[in-house]
Amino acid sequence: MVVVYTIYIFDRHCECIFYTEWNRGRSPLSADRSAATAVGGRPEGSKEPANTAHAVDGTGTHLSGDSQRPLVWPTTATSTAHRVSPESPRNIAMEEEAKLVYGVAFSTRNIINKLNSKDGPQGGNPGGFMSFATNTYRLHYYESPTGVKFILTTDIATASMQPVLEMIYRNIYVEYVVKNPLFNVDPLASSPIENDYFRAVLNNYIREISSTTTIA
Repeated sequence: MVVVYTIYIFDRHCECIFYTEWNRGRSPLSADRSAATAVGGRPEGSKEPANTAHAVDGTGTHLSGDSQRPLVWPTTATSTAHRVSPESPRNIAMEEEAKLVYGVAFSTRNIINKLNSKDGPQGGNPGGFMSFATNTYRLHYYESPTGVKFILTTDIATASMQPVLEMIYRNIYVEYVVKNPLFNVDPLASSPIENDYFRAVLNNYIREISSTTTIA
């Protein structure tokens, strides 16, 4: 059985434009939600709930109270690239985690490229870095031809998730984000993914593969 913990999506500017989690115990997002609940559902000093964006069902209906709908990050209000005001809620711990994850994956990819004598100014992943494992999780890496990077973490028993990551890129990210006329295509700016259908389809796909024992 596949156990997926988290997914991070980074754009060409090294910015995390999407993160969500499924089978993770305590994280910066769950801690932020607990803090909000402790003060009546909103963090002290903020006008809107912090990090309360949820996936939605196929009709576009928000299901904020459904435990099956994971929290996502960042949103327009919490994005470091698109702060709507100085008082906008931020999750510093989540920002730091995203930077650390990107740094580990980026450094590992570059080391593998150099060891395979395939490092070059064009960047990319010519060395074929796909994953590495620790004693608690396995990190899977996929880099699209356009430089968008997908990082998935699973339990250590999970085999290669390259087919899954390619499926997410080609059939979910491209279809619901790239082809979305409202998506920010400015090559000089980063923007969080806030497409409800992308979130819902991704969530359904991860839950589907998590209920099977093999990856095709």
